Amino acid sequence: MYIRIRIGQEVEAQALNMASHVASLRGWHPALARAEIAALLPQAELLRLKSRRLVQLEGNITLEQMQAAVDCSSGCQALLWNAVVWSHEEDSTAFFQLIRTYLDTYPRSGTVAVRNMKHEGKMVGVSTQEYARSVGGILSSLGYSIDLESPEHRLGMVFDASAGIIACGWMVGLGDDSDGIVSRRATDRPFFKPVSLDPRLARLAVNVASGPGESGATLDLMTGTGGFVLEAALSNRETYGVDLDPLMIEGAQKNLDWAMPASDAKLLLGDATLLPEVIPIHAHHRIAGFVLDPPYGRNSQGSLDHAELIEAVLLSSREVASQNAGLVLILPMHPFGEFPDEALTDDAEFELLHGEWSEIESTFAKTGWRINNRWVEHVHASLGRLILHATIVPQD
Repeated sequence: MYIRIRIGQEVEAQALNMASHVASLRGWHPALARAEIAALLPQAELLRLKSRRLVQLEGNITLEQMQAAVDCSSGCQALLWNAVVWSHEEDSTAFFQLIRTYLDTYPRSGTVAVRNMKHEGKMVGVSTQEYARSVGGILSSLGYSIDLESPEHRLGMVFDASAGIIACGWMVGLGDDSDGIVSRRATDRPFFKPVSLDPRLARLAVNVASGPGESGATLDLMTGTGGFVLEAALSNRETYGVDLDPLMIEGAQKNLDWAMPASDAKLLLGDATLLPEVIPIHAHHRIAGFVLDPPYGRNSQGSLDHAELIEAVLLSSREVASQNAGLVLILPMHPFGEFPDEALTDDAEFELLHGEWSEIESTFAKTGWRINNRWVEHVHASLGRLILHATIVPQD
């Protein structure tokens, strides 16, 4: 039994074989967050809701799979199990009746609390406190013990002002606004360079490239200060980082020891264009995700220009990649504005800081990688980032 309320339609309760859950995304870059949750839960079909930060997930997903996805996600606050989605324009009495039905259908054992999350400001004509108080009253009437400090279960209510909808369901994840990046800022690490990526983007890139943790290992192709390695290791992935510069390997190891002293991540001194010689034999054909933020100011490959370097790395990556490997490449670009809600369209015109997009596109095609999507991150007035996701094309 699952309950779904379609906006603008009558309330309906239907018996379906597939569950419907809702992902509550952080507001930093919802388009990237959607791609991340899709990668972490590949068995789910994502359906866009009217909200920019709420996504419906259709499919047979276990609680364990949902918990694993939330635990390592950068862009997802929480998942709502078999969620109710409600238009606040409808009668609130019917909403509370529906919540009672939901709680009867999906009971929990143990202490509970109601957790409110607001998206996009205040919803007109709706008091989140009154709604939470009413839902708390329903829980009490059903015999639940309320524990606001340390509940065993949280009933999440997301009030989305942009879409005028409320999503409600048992939470997987704590729904925190912060994703914990403050404690891992690049400037706080023992070894730091000004070009280091924000940890939230590094974590997201690792997840989009690699998928679920059980898919295989993650390889940071030019590790630099180790931002990707840190995030992959902290998400309990089998992790490798490669760099030609021994100073970078030494500094990245300091950062890894600082962030995760007991990590099994391996930092390897070597050339990313010769990966079969660098990566341990047991990891060959087990690399599920590649992440690459090329060091444009520190090209140690001598005579190779940037396009040639990327081509050589892509060809080398194929030699150690798993069958369905993914790759995220981050390229600096001229400012392009802020596009946090959607991926770039195929006809979008932009200018990279180094080289031409047509050259990059051609390089991926001839090296056996399929470009799936591109997103833009606005950094500041003179810099943007192009984030590209590709997957390996199976060889005949």
